[in-house]
Amino acid sequence: MRVLQASTALRARVALRPRTVVLRDQHGTLEAEELLDLVQLHRRRRGAAPAGLGALPATAPLRQVLVSVLAGNGVLELRSSGSTGPPHRRRRGPLTLGQLSSLSDLAGRIGLRPGRRVACLAPGVHGHGLQISLGALALGAPLVDLTHLPSAERISLLHRTSPDLVTGVPVHLVDLLRADRELAGGRSLQIPRIISGSDHLSPELRADLSRHFRARVHDVYGTTEAGSLTVDGRPLRGVRVRSSGGLLHVRGPFTGGRELVTDRGEIASDGTVRVVGRADGSLSSGGMLHDPAAVVRALLSHPAVAAASLRAVPDERFGVRTVADVELAASPAGAPDPGPDELRALVRDRLGAAAVPREVHLSSPGRSPARP
Repeated sequence: MRVLQASTALRARVALRPRTVVLRDQHGTLEAEELLDLVQLHRRRRGAAPAGLGALPATAPLRQVLVSVLAGNGVLELRSSGSTGPPHRRRRGPLTLGQLSSLSDLAGRIGLRPGRRVACLAPGVHGHGLQISLGALALGAPLVDLTHLPSAERISLLHRTSPDLVTGVPVHLVDLLRADRELAGGRSLQIPRIISGSDHLSPELRADLSRHFRARVHDVYGTTEAGSLTVDGRPLRGVRVRSSGGLLHVRGPFTGGRELVTDRGEIASDGTVRVVGRADGSLSSGGMLHDPAAVVRALLSHPAVAAASLRAVPDERFGVRTVADVELAASPAGAPDPGPDELRALVRDRLGAAAVPREVHLSSPGRSPARP
Protein backbone atom coordinates (compact mmCIF):
# COMPACT_ATOMS: atom_id res chain seq x y z
CA MET A 1 0.00 0.00 0.00
CA ARG A 2 1.39 3.39 -1.01
CA VAL A 3 0.98 6.55 0.99
CA LEU A 4 1.16 10.20 -0.02
CA GLN A 5 4.13 11.32 -2.10
CA ALA A 6 6.90 12.44 0.26
CA SER A 7 7.01 15.98 -1.15
CA THR A 8 3.23 16.44 -0.83
CA ALA A 9 3.14 15.14 2.74
CA LEU A 10 6.10 17.26 3.82
CA ARG A 11 4.65 20.43 2.29
CA ALA A 12 1.42 19.80 4.18
CA ARG A 13 3.27 19.25 7.45
CA VAL A 14 5.34 22.42 7.04
CA ALA A 15 2.27 24.51 6.15
CA LEU A 16 0.67 23.65 9.51
CA ARG A 17 3.34 25.60 11.44
CA PRO A 18 4.30 28.59 9.25
CA ARG A 19 6.10 30.63 11.96
CA THR A 20 8.28 27.87 13.37
CA VAL A 21 12.00 27.66 12.65
CA VAL A 22 12.82 24.65 10.47
CA LEU A 23 16.54 25.29 9.98
CA ARG A 24 19.50 27.29 11.25
CA ASP A 25 22.73 27.61 9.33
CA GLN A 26 25.58 30.06 8.77
CA HIS A 27 23.15 32.44 7.03
CA GLY A 28 20.63 32.61 9.89
CA THR A 29 17.23 31.04 10.51
CA LEU A 30 14.71 29.69 8.02
CA GLU A 31 11.05 29.58 9.04
CA ALA A 32 8.49 27.19 7.59
CA GLU A 33 6.67 29.96 5.74
CA GLU A 34 9.93 31.13 4.14
CA LEU A 35 10.76 27.56 3.13
CA LEU A 36 7.44 27.18 1.33
CA ASP A 37 8.01 30.51 -0.45
CA LEU A 38 11.36 29.23 -1.69
CA VAL A 39 9.69 26.02 -2.86
CA GLN A 40 7.12 27.97 -4.88
CA LEU A 41 9.84 30.13 -6.39
CA HIS A 42 11.84 27.03 -7.31
CA ARG A 43 8.84 25.39 -8.94
CA ARG A 44 8.04 28.50 -11.00
CA ARG A 45 11.63 28.73 -12.22
CA ARG A 46 11.91 25.05 -13.09
CA GLY A 47 8.46 24.59 -14.56
CA ALA A 48 6.35 21.45 -14.37
CA ALA A 49 9.31 19.11 -13.82
CA PRO A 50 11.65 20.73 -11.28
CA ALA A 51 15.19 19.35 -11.07
CA GLY A 52 15.68 16.87 -8.25
CA LEU A 53 18.45 15.98 -5.84
CA GLY A 54 20.53 14.42 -8.60
CA ALA A 55 21.08 17.88 -10.07
CA LEU A 56 22.49 19.34 -6.85
CA PRO A 57 26.24 19.61 -6.23
CA ALA A 58 27.81 17.53 -3.45
CA THR A 59 28.31 20.75 -1.48
CA ALA A 60 24.63 21.79 -1.54
CA PRO A 61 23.52 23.25 1.84
CA LEU A 62 20.61 21.63 3.64
CA ARG A 63 18.21 24.48 2.86
CA GLN A 64 18.80 23.88 -0.86
CA VAL A 65 18.24 20.14 -0.36
CA LEU A 66 14.94 20.75 1.46
CA VAL A 67 13.72 23.11 -1.25
CA SER A 68 14.59 20.58 -3.96
CA VAL A 69 12.77 17.74 -2.18
CA LEU A 70 9.63 19.74 -1.39
CA ALA A 71 9.48 21.06 -4.95
CA GLY A 72 9.84 17.59 -6.46
CA ASN A 73 7.45 14.86 -7.52
CA GLY A 74 8.12 12.51 -4.59
CA VAL A 75 10.92 10.51 -6.23
CA LEU A 76 14.22 10.93 -4.38
CA GLU A 77 17.50 10.48 -6.20
CA LEU A 78 20.22 10.28 -3.56
CA ARG A 79 23.92 9.53 -3.62
CA SER A 80 25.69 6.72 -1.81
CA SER A 81 28.48 7.67 0.59
CA GLY A 82 31.27 6.76 -1.80
CA SER A 83 33.09 4.85 0.92
CA THR A 84 33.80 1.88 -1.37
CA GLY A 85 34.04 3.67 -4.71
CA PRO A 86 32.69 6.70 -6.56
CA PRO A 87 29.32 7.86 -5.14
CA HIS A 88 26.42 6.43 -7.16
CA ARG A 89 22.78 7.47 -7.37
CA ARG A 90 19.83 5.60 -5.96
CA ARG A 91 16.17 6.36 -6.70
CA ARG A 92 13.43 6.02 -4.10
CA GLY A 93 9.75 6.48 -4.70
CA PRO A 94 6.82 7.00 -2.30
CA LEU A 95 7.13 5.53 1.19
CA THR A 96 5.09 2.48 2.14
CA LEU A 97 3.48 2.00 5.54
CA GLY A 98 6.16 -0.57 6.38
CA GLN A 99 8.91 1.92 5.56
CA LEU A 100 7.24 4.61 7.65
CA SER A 101 6.96 2.20 10.56
CA SER A 102 10.67 1.36 10.36
CA LEU A 103 11.65 5.04 10.15
CA SER A 104 9.41 5.82 13.14
CA ASP A 105 11.19 3.10 15.12
CA LEU A 106 14.55 4.60 14.12
CA ALA A 107 13.51 8.08 15.25
CA GLY A 108 12.30 6.76 18.59
CA ARG A 109 15.50 4.85 19.31
CA ILE A 110 17.86 7.73 18.56
CA GLY A 111 15.73 10.30 20.38
CA LEU A 112 14.57 12.31 17.35
CA ARG A 113 11.31 13.90 18.51
CA PRO A 114 9.28 17.07 17.84
CA GLY A 115 11.01 20.21 19.08
CA ARG A 116 14.42 18.63 19.58
CA ARG A 117 17.20 20.42 17.70
CA VAL A 118 19.23 18.09 15.50
CA ALA A 119 22.57 19.14 14.02
CA CYS A 120 23.63 17.38 10.82
CA LEU A 121 27.23 16.92 9.68
CA ALA A 122 26.42 14.59 6.75
CA PRO A 123 25.71 16.21 3.35
CA GLY A 124 22.04 16.28 2.46
CA VAL A 125 22.50 14.80 -1.03
CA HIS A 126 23.67 11.54 0.59
CA GLY A 127 21.34 9.02 2.19
CA HIS A 128 22.51 9.70 5.76
CA GLY A 129 22.07 13.47 5.67
CA LEU A 130 18.90 13.27 3.59
CA GLN A 131 17.16 10.84 5.93
CA ILE A 132 17.89 12.85 9.07
CA SER A 133 16.93 16.13 7.36
CA LEU A 134 13.58 14.89 6.09
CA GLY A 135 12.86 13.09 9.35
CA ALA A 136 13.50 16.26 11.32
CA LEU A 137 11.30 18.28 8.98
CA ALA A 138 8.45 15.77 9.21
CA LEU A 139 8.60 15.64 13.01
CA GLY A 140 8.99 19.38 13.58
CA ALA A 141 12.56 19.08 14.90
CA PRO A 142 14.62 22.18 13.97
CA LEU A 143 17.68 21.38 11.84
CA VAL A 144 21.14 22.85 12.33
CA ASP A 145 23.24 22.68 9.16
CA LEU A 146 26.89 21.91 10.00
CA THR A 147 27.75 20.59 6.54
CA HIS A 148 30.71 22.02 4.60
CA LEU A 149 31.70 24.47 7.37
CA PRO A 150 35.26 25.19 8.55
CA SER A 151 35.91 23.89 12.06
CA ALA A 152 35.77 27.25 13.85
CA GLU A 153 32.42 28.19 12.27
CA ARG A 154 31.03 24.73 13.02
CA ILE A 155 31.93 24.92 16.72
CA SER A 156 30.60 28.47 16.96
CA LEU A 157 27.26 27.45 15.42
CA LEU A 158 26.97 24.51 17.80
CA HIS A 159 27.51 26.79 20.79
CA ARG A 160 24.84 29.20 19.51
CA THR A 161 22.23 26.50 18.85
CA SER A 162 22.89 23.93 21.64
CA PRO A 163 21.45 20.95 19.71
CA ASP A 164 19.95 17.92 21.42
CA LEU A 165 21.35 15.55 18.78
CA VAL A 166 24.33 15.60 16.42
CA THR A 167 24.63 13.11 13.57
CA GLY A 168 27.39 12.29 11.11
CA VAL A 169 29.65 9.56 9.81
CA PRO A 170 32.61 8.56 12.00
CA VAL A 171 35.11 10.71 10.14
CA HIS A 172 32.88 13.77 10.69
CA LEU A 173 32.65 12.95 14.38
CA VAL A 174 36.44 12.61 14.65
CA ASP A 175 36.80 16.06 13.10
CA LEU A 176 34.20 17.48 15.49
CA LEU A 177 35.93 15.94 18.50
CA ARG A 178 39.32 17.28 17.43
CA ALA A 179 37.94 20.75 16.68
CA ASP A 180 36.18 21.04 20.03
CA ARG A 181 39.33 20.02 21.87
CA GLU A 182 41.34 22.65 19.98
CA LEU A 183 38.82 25.50 19.91
CA ALA A 184 36.63 25.10 23.00
CA GLY A 185 38.80 27.35 25.14
CA GLY A 186 37.69 25.64 28.35
CA ARG A 187 34.02 25.61 27.29
CA SER A 188 33.52 22.19 25.75
CA LEU A 189 30.25 21.35 24.03
CA GLN A 190 27.74 19.17 25.82
CA ILE A 191 25.59 17.12 23.43
CA PRO A 192 22.93 14.78 24.89
CA ARG A 193 22.96 12.35 21.92
CA ILE A 194 25.37 11.62 19.09
CA ILE A 195 24.30 9.41 16.19
CA SER A 196 26.95 7.74 14.04
CA GLY A 197 26.10 6.05 10.76
CA SER A 198 27.25 5.03 7.28
CA ASP A 199 30.41 3.32 8.49
CA HIS A 200 32.01 1.32 11.30
CA LEU A 201 32.12 3.12 14.65
CA SER A 202 35.09 1.87 16.64
CA PRO A 203 34.67 1.23 20.37
CA GLU A 204 37.53 3.68 21.02
CA LEU A 205 35.85 6.53 19.13
CA ARG A 206 32.51 5.77 20.73
CA ALA A 207 34.06 5.99 24.19
CA ASP A 208 35.91 9.22 23.31
CA LEU A 209 32.72 10.87 22.04
CA SER A 210 30.70 9.78 25.05
CA ARG A 211 33.30 10.99 27.53
CA HIS A 212 34.15 14.32 25.90
CA PHE A 213 30.62 15.47 25.02
CA ARG A 214 28.91 13.66 27.94
CA ALA A 215 26.73 12.10 25.29
CA ARG A 216 24.74 8.96 24.72
CA VAL A 217 26.21 7.59 21.48
CA HIS A 218 24.11 5.54 19.03
CA ASP A 219 25.55 3.45 16.21
CA VAL A 220 23.14 3.15 13.26
CA TYR A 221 23.96 0.54 10.63
CA GLY A 222 22.51 0.48 7.14
CA THR A 223 23.27 0.74 3.43
CA THR A 224 22.05 2.90 0.56
CA GLU A 225 20.29 -0.10 -1.01
CA ALA A 226 18.73 -1.55 2.17
CA GLY A 227 18.12 1.60 4.23
CA SER A 228 18.71 1.76 7.98
CA LEU A 229 18.86 -1.72 9.50
CA THR A 230 19.98 -1.65 13.14
CA VAL A 231 20.52 0.74 16.04
CA ASP A 232 23.24 -0.31 18.47
CA GLY A 233 23.15 -3.76 16.89
CA ARG A 234 19.40 -4.29 17.30
CA PRO A 235 17.32 -4.65 14.08
CA LEU A 236 14.68 -2.02 13.40
CA ARG A 237 11.00 -2.86 13.11
CA GLY A 238 10.37 -4.94 9.98
CA VAL A 239 14.06 -5.79 9.46
CA ARG A 240 15.24 -9.40 9.45
CA VAL A 241 18.97 -10.17 9.59
CA ARG A 242 20.67 -13.55 9.42
CA SER A 243 24.31 -14.56 9.17
CA SER A 244 25.51 -17.25 6.77
CA GLY A 245 29.11 -18.02 5.87
CA GLY A 246 30.29 -14.88 7.62
CA LEU A 247 27.98 -12.65 5.56
CA LEU A 248 24.94 -10.67 6.70
CA HIS A 249 21.72 -11.35 4.76
CA VAL A 250 18.99 -8.75 5.31
CA ARG A 251 15.37 -8.31 4.33
CA GLY A 252 13.45 -5.20 5.27
CA PRO A 253 11.01 -2.47 4.23
CA PHE A 254 13.52 -0.91 1.81
CA THR A 255 14.74 -4.10 0.10
CA GLY A 256 11.68 -4.53 -2.10
CA GLY A 257 10.87 -8.01 -0.76
CA ARG A 258 14.34 -9.31 -1.61
CA GLU A 259 17.03 -10.62 0.69
CA LEU A 260 20.28 -8.72 0.18
CA VAL A 261 23.83 -9.48 1.22
CA THR A 262 25.17 -6.32 2.85
CA ASP A 263 28.46 -6.81 4.72
CA ARG A 264 30.58 -9.32 6.54
CA GLY A 265 29.36 -9.80 10.08
CA GLU A 266 27.95 -12.02 12.77
CA ILE A 267 24.99 -12.27 15.12
CA ALA A 268 25.67 -12.78 18.83
CA SER A 269 23.70 -15.17 21.01
CA ASP A 270 21.58 -12.25 22.29
CA GLY A 271 20.63 -11.28 18.71
CA THR A 272 22.98 -8.31 18.43
CA VAL A 273 24.30 -7.73 14.91
CA ARG A 274 28.01 -6.99 14.58
CA VAL A 275 29.51 -5.77 11.30
CA VAL A 276 33.15 -6.65 10.72
CA GLY A 277 33.85 -5.55 7.12
CA ARG A 278 32.67 -5.07 3.57
CA ALA A 279 31.18 -8.07 1.79
CA ASP A 280 33.28 -7.45 -1.33
CA GLY A 281 36.52 -7.17 0.64
CA SER A 282 36.92 -3.49 -0.20
CA LEU A 283 38.54 -1.24 2.35
CA SER A 284 36.28 1.29 4.01
CA SER A 285 37.39 4.90 3.94
CA GLY A 286 35.75 5.82 7.20
CA GLY A 287 32.47 6.70 5.51
CA MET A 288 34.20 9.73 4.02
CA LEU A 289 31.61 11.58 2.00
CA HIS A 290 33.55 13.08 -0.88
CA ASP A 291 34.21 12.70 -4.58
CA PRO A 292 37.96 12.02 -5.09
CA ALA A 293 37.87 13.87 -8.40
CA ALA A 294 36.47 16.94 -6.63
CA VAL A 295 39.33 16.84 -4.11
CA VAL A 296 41.88 16.74 -6.93
CA ARG A 297 40.14 19.66 -8.69
CA ALA A 298 40.23 21.68 -5.47
CA LEU A 299 43.97 21.05 -5.08
CA LEU A 300 44.64 21.97 -8.72
CA SER A 301 42.82 25.27 -8.23
CA HIS A 302 45.80 26.52 -6.21
CA PRO A 303 48.09 28.46 -8.58
CA ALA A 304 51.22 26.80 -7.18
CA VAL A 305 49.99 23.22 -7.81
CA ALA A 306 51.05 21.62 -11.10
CA ALA A 307 49.62 18.12 -10.56
CA ALA A 308 47.74 16.21 -7.88
CA SER A 309 46.37 12.75 -7.23
CA LEU A 310 44.55 11.03 -4.37
CA ARG A 311 45.14 7.49 -3.11
CA ALA A 312 44.11 5.37 -0.14
CA VAL A 313 46.44 3.51 2.19
CA PRO A 314 45.57 1.11 5.04
CA ASP A 315 44.82 2.71 8.39
CA GLU A 316 44.28 0.89 11.67
CA ARG A 317 41.54 3.23 12.91
CA PHE A 318 39.65 4.26 9.76
CA GLY A 319 40.22 1.22 7.54
CA VAL A 320 42.05 3.45 5.08
CA ARG A 321 43.26 7.04 5.08
CA THR A 322 43.48 9.29 2.05
CA VAL A 323 46.83 10.64 0.89
CA ALA A 324 47.19 13.48 -1.61
CA ASP A 325 50.35 13.51 -3.74
CA VAL A 326 50.91 17.07 -4.91
CA GLU A 327 53.54 18.32 -7.35
CA LEU A 328 54.26 22.01 -7.03
CA ALA A 329 54.99 24.20 -10.02
CA ALA A 330 58.24 26.08 -10.28
CA SER A 331 57.63 29.32 -8.40
CA PRO A 332 59.19 32.75 -8.94
CA ALA A 333 62.27 33.46 -6.85
CA GLY A 334 61.31 34.35 -3.30
CA ALA A 335 57.69 33.18 -3.62
CA PRO A 336 56.81 30.76 -0.79
CA ASP A 337 55.48 27.32 -1.62
CA PRO A 338 52.15 26.29 -0.04
CA GLY A 339 52.50 23.83 2.82
CA PRO A 340 50.38 20.75 3.54
CA ASP A 341 48.22 22.66 6.05
CA GLU A 342 47.44 25.38 3.51
CA LEU A 343 46.34 22.82 0.92
CA ARG A 344 44.28 20.88 3.46
CA ALA A 345 42.58 24.16 4.45
CA LEU A 346 41.80 24.83 0.78
CA VAL A 347 40.01 21.47 0.45
CA ARG A 348 38.18 22.01 3.75
CA ASP A 349 36.87 25.40 2.63
CA ARG A 350 35.76 24.11 -0.79
CA LEU A 351 34.36 20.68 0.10
CA GLY A 352 34.03 20.39 3.87
CA ALA A 353 35.96 18.62 6.61
CA ALA A 354 35.15 15.07 5.48
CA ALA A 355 36.92 15.59 2.14
CA VAL A 356 40.24 16.74 3.60
CA PRO A 357 43.10 14.30 2.85
CA ARG A 358 44.60 12.83 6.00
CA GLU A 359 48.07 13.41 4.55
CA VAL A 360 49.50 15.72 1.88
CA HIS A 361 52.83 14.74 0.30
CA LEU A 362 54.55 17.55 -1.60
CA SER A 363 57.17 17.40 -4.34
CA SER A 364 58.75 20.20 -6.34
CA PRO A 365 60.91 20.27 -9.47
CA GLY A 366 64.45 19.31 -8.56
CA ARG A 367 63.57 18.47 -4.93
CA SER A 368 62.84 15.35 -2.95
CA PRO A 369 59.22 14.79 -1.89
CA ALA A 370 58.29 16.62 1.32
CA ARG A 371 55.86 15.25 3.87
CA PRO A 372 54.01 16.91 6.72
